[in-house]
Amino acid sequence: MSRTAKIIILSIIGVVVVCCGGGVAGIFFLANSSTKAPKAAADDFLTGLEAGNTQAAYKLLCGQTQNAYGPETFDAYVKKNQPTAHDMSFGGSYNNTNGIETASISATVTYKSGGKSSHEFAMRKEGDAWKVCGNPY
Repeated sequence: MSRTAKIIILSIIGVVVVCCGGGVAGIFFLANSSTKAPKAAADDFLTGLEAGNTQAAYKLLCGQTQNAYGPETFDAYVKKNQPTAHDMSFGGSYNNTNGIETASISATVTYKSGGKSSHEFAMRKEGDAWKVCGNPY
């Protein structure tokens, strides 16, 4: 194979590698930026619970979950095993189907009992705000 052909082949391989690497980086950036707001809302929810501010955390629940847990029921549920810390090192996932925006945010939650558990927070956008939906924690 001639030197020119080798240079052309290596150049094509280089372009493909750069394009694929850029595509992977772009997908990571889009996934990370699309979960930023729901992740912040889940963080606010857990921070409220850790501080013992169940009323503020309750306001961060979606309407459907608020209907399932009245304020008093939610307060009693939290007080049984209140979170004391959390870690959200993974961004999560985002979905927009027919204009309904949802996300799933992963967290490791530490409880006052000393136990830890992994939890997937189902998030839903209501108006301009992201809310925790489904099992609160």
